[in-house]
Amino acid sequence: MIAFVQGQLVEKQPSSIVVSVGGLGLQIDIPISSYEAIGGVGKDVHVFTHLSVREDAWSLYGFATTEERILFRQLISVSGIGPKLALSILSGISIADFATAIMNEDVKALSSISGVGKKTAARLVMELRESISASDPGSAIALPIASSGGEHSIINDTVMGLIALGYERADARKAVAKITAHSDEDFTAESLIRTVLQQRGR
Repeated sequence: MIAFVQGQLVEKQPSSIVVSVGGLGLQIDIPISSYEAIGGVGKDVHVFTHLSVREDAWSLYGFATTEERILFRQLISVSGIGPKLALSILSGISIADFATAIMNEDVKALSSISGVGKKTAARLVMELRESISASDPGSAIALPIASSGGEHSIINDTVMGLIALGYERADARKAVAKITAHSDEDFTAESLIRTVLQQRGR
């Protein structure tokens, strides 16, 4: 495992950099967020890295902060999310906004990211919500959560209503995420609950 790379930045593009280390030029793919934070060409840089090894290629991914790398690793742990899409997600939304969208089960915000459709957004919510909500407030991945907005309140009200009807919390969240991922309809809590119950009865 290559934990970090430290050397002279000799090339810099929005999607990749080349760092000179011990006479070798290491090409490292990066998100746009890291591009903005990394220094200029000719400067010494310190880049946190993740090495991906496949049969046909070894790829090195770099990040300006450990928080970006942690989120990258969480993303590629989700079924159907590869390194390229994970970089696209990091490029398209800040860590704080991503955490807010996951906690608020905001499929619409997540699906607005390039390369992320509604099904993928719903999968991100289902597979990452518990790990992000359980993050230690003192840890590097502790992410600020925005105050509840209208859409978040509707989701919460729907989940609470389903729990009152006998659903387990996790099952209620999955059912709501599944419906909102496949519809552009502006739901109310009442209409969402009705839709969940109708689909359950099929």
